[in-house]
Amino acid sequence: MFVDTKALDQDSIVRAQVCVIGAGPAGISIATELAGTGISVAVLESGGLDTDATDLGQPAATSRFADHRGIWTTRQFGGNGNMWHVNAGVGPNHLRLLPLHEADLEKRDWVADSGWPIPYADLAPYYERAQAWFALEPRGYAPDAWEGPNAPRLPLAGTGLRTGMFHFAYKNVILDTYRQALDKAENVTVYTSATVARLDTDESGERVTGATAVSAPGRSVRFEADMFILAQGGLATPQLLLSSTNAAHPTGIGNANDLVGRYFMDHPLLFGGLLIPKSRDLIDRMGLYDLRRIDGMSAMGHLQFTDALLRTERCANISAILFPRRSMSARREAGFQASRRLRAALQKRGPWATKDLFTTMLGVDGFGQQLYDRLVSPISHLGVGGWSQKTKPSERFDHFEVLHQAEQTPHRDNRVKLAEERDALGNRRIEIHCTWRDEDRELVYRAQDVMAREIAKSGIGEFRIQRPFEMKTSSTTHFLGATRMSADPRDGVVDTNGRVHGVPNLMIAGSAVFPTGGYANPTLSLVAMAIRAADRVKRDLQAPALRSETLVAAE
Repeated sequence: MFVDTKALDQDSIVRAQVCVIGAGPAGISIATELAGTGISVAVLESGGLDTDATDLGQPAATSRFADHRGIWTTRQFGGNGNMWHVNAGVGPNHLRLLPLHEADLEKRDWVADSGWPIPYADLAPYYERAQAWFALEPRGYAPDAWEGPNAPRLPLAGTGLRTGMFHFAYKNVILDTYRQALDKAENVTVYTSATVARLDTDESGERVTGATAVSAPGRSVRFEADMFILAQGGLATPQLLLSSTNAAHPTGIGNANDLVGRYFMDHPLLFGGLLIPKSRDLIDRMGLYDLRRIDGMSAMGHLQFTDALLRTERCANISAILFPRRSMSARREAGFQASRRLRAALQKRGPWATKDLFTTMLGVDGFGQQLYDRLVSPISHLGVGGWSQKTKPSERFDHFEVLHQAEQTPHRDNRVKLAEERDALGNRRIEIHCTWRDEDRELVYRAQDVMAREIAKSGIGEFRIQRPFEMKTSSTTHFLGATRMSADPRDGVVDTNGRVHGVPNLMIAGSAVFPTGGYANPTLSLVAMAIRAADRVKRDLQAPALRSETLVAAE
């Protein structure tokens, strides 16, 4: 059932056994796991079903988030699922999925504060369930089930590289299928227009007693539950904890060690250079690395490091996503690349070089070639594939652009905190202070060098590194780490079960608990973690007989 919180009486009290805050992929997956169990569940969503409250999530003007002045996030049922836009052959409405590497969860002595407090084996069965939750077949993220006559994996045996596969999930699984399922669930109620402003605890501070949700200026409703689960995403979660102050938690719930909001991470996208095949004919056999439909599922190959290499080389984890391109003359190419640098400088309102402007003008006819190429053969990029489906790709292309999605390592001073500026509901906005640091850049440079070495070893061609790399964006809206998981309260905010240290009836589900994030898109992992959290709740509450939520009017 869905209820608009604006329709409830001022100061009403809603009671449930479980209160899930946030109705994005994490919150919806928890709710669907608990549906039909007999546990009464209230899900609180800041936005509506078809309208959003996105402005409430925007950071204050004082934020310093690399080159970003705003953020891309959606407060609406489905969360950022509403923004998924990959054209996977059946429309621009899909999401890229990939699990973390085993090595991503392990301690690396060259990355400070790295390592998860749980082993990969603990997460693996939940990856299988997350795959099914997205209505995808369990074909695996290795290339075995995806190869074909013109789509074999590249010969990488004997190197530290392998082919990994992206899967693509249909966003309407969340926005339609699970919306209908929750509407019919007798034990789940989703409350829209319910922006949670604070959490209250008992005097000891060891138990959350209620959540105050604001539906409009001056209008609030209190939600009470036995268990509270924060599933709001990587920014709103630390915002709520820091906003929930009282005598027991003077700096915010879970923040006794000044760790809430710290170690914030994201995944930058980097143009890393060019892959020049040893033989141009190889391009005709690289369909595996195109985004394409295979027996009713969409997938796309890319190059990744093996876990063995990640355990020995002192580098960041990066991907190599390949997009075919046609070479231009040296003059045209120089002009085109100079124009890219100019555009990047102008977008960031930074200084630009007169030399780049002159070089751009000299190579201006390169734009004509680019335009012609795009009209004749639409360009492939992160959101669109299909280049391998036309006859003889090697007649149209002679190299690949290499795009890296890169790991950002955890840094204590990359953080989310509260600003003095307030939103339309009177809540303090967040202030993000996050930069791409020299050590991150050096770890990526090292990863590129290792990748170039391994590609050369394979004999498939040459990886011509661009140095410095071009940062296409410093944020892919993969907000990670600001309430990190740890075995010791001195090192993080939640324990190995996702419970806030010292507050056992408050859990956090989502990417905010990731101590490190590798390069993989986080949604598959965060849904896996959310399903894991739902299992903990089911065990704790033992699914007693259905107890309906009760509305209690204010006295």
